[in-house]
Amino acid sequence: MAERAELVILGGGLAGLSLASRLATSGYGKRVVIVEPRPHYHDDRSWSFWTPRGSPLAASATRTWDRWSFSRLDGAVVSQRANGWCYAYARSLDVYQTALRAMAARPNITLWQGTQASEVEARADGFAVQTNAGLLHARHVVDTRPPPPGRWSASTLFQSFAGREVRLPRPGFDDGQVELMTDMRCDSRGFVFSYVLPLSSTRALVEVTRFSTQPIGAPELSPDLDALAHARGWTGAEVLRSEAAVLPMGLPTLPGADRVRGVVSAGIGGGALRAASGYGFLRIQSWAQRCTESLLKDQPPQGHPAEPLLRRWMDGLFLQVLARDPRRSPEVFMRLATSVPGPAFVRFLSDQARWSDYARVVAALPPAPFLRALQAGRPHSRLTA
Repeated sequence: MAERAELVILGGGLAGLSLASRLATSGYGKRVVIVEPRPHYHDDRSWSFWTPRGSPLAASATRTWDRWSFSRLDGAVVSQRANGWCYAYARSLDVYQTALRAMAARPNITLWQGTQASEVEARADGFAVQTNAGLLHARHVVDTRPPPPGRWSASTLFQSFAGREVRLPRPGFDDGQVELMTDMRCDSRGFVFSYVLPLSSTRALVEVTRFSTQPIGAPELSPDLDALAHARGWTGAEVLRSEAAVLPMGLPTLPGADRVRGVVSAGIGGGALRAASGYGFLRIQSWAQRCTESLLKDQPPQGHPAEPLLRRWMDGLFLQVLARDPRRSPEVFMRLATSVPGPAFVRFLSDQARWSDYARVVAALPPAPFLRALQAGRPHSRLTA
């Protein structure tokens, strides 16, 4: 016999757990089932974002910093800060455990781990969700699962990264400043940079990131990490854990004709990633709050909102420049770092940009590659340096 729920959430990743956690802490009383294929949660990733100093998100973050830096491999370091703002890091296991504790206090919210949803069918009274643990009938369905591989090819660029949390035998990290984009350079495989989150003077999350028109797996990035460790003198560091991911940048939202009618989308597949940067944590939190408020009013859940026209246009143009002329990428990012004041830079990347912030960003960018991108169409060829 099929089980019934008011809401089924497909996917128990960041988006699914953020929604379920908010429903739990808001006192939502109807039955919710989260369907998650993973049997266990691991410390497998990290999320970073800018947030006002003293905000609830800053208070719950694993670590925060007031300064961040940029540098070319062959150039000087540029540091930024924004009064009243901090750069925050959320460890995945902390996020998972906070959500699981909130859900455990609400017996009406159930997590089906190790469960795969195979089919969703719209019916007159709601939806039928077929899983390997049985059939679920639901009034509403929110799909937060990652986009299937067939959709990835529509992305303009891929942000591929691999990282290691390391511990040094003696102090060796400046734990007052994040290396946001350092050692920026372009080689035969495209644009690459280092990312260092110093968790203490002896511990850090060290990553190498590549932008390319094809996804790059963690094994292919391992030599880049080894080279970074060798160049910085970290070869004797203890590796505490590893993480890796590929983020589709500029992934179009799923056409309405390809969706199950009435199912709303969120998370990466719903457009949560910022096209120009890959940041998505704050956007998912904002969506989860709006969706929770709608459900508390006994209204249908909300999907991730459509991108505002100006931001969508600017981000699309920015990605085209990086894809068509990757050799200019270090220059583009260094000009942003040196010409856009910290507060405007943070507001731009946190979806809070004012018109004056957009004007500063446009003025900082080199005109020639952007004019060429305006005259050309969407790139489809493989990225080359």
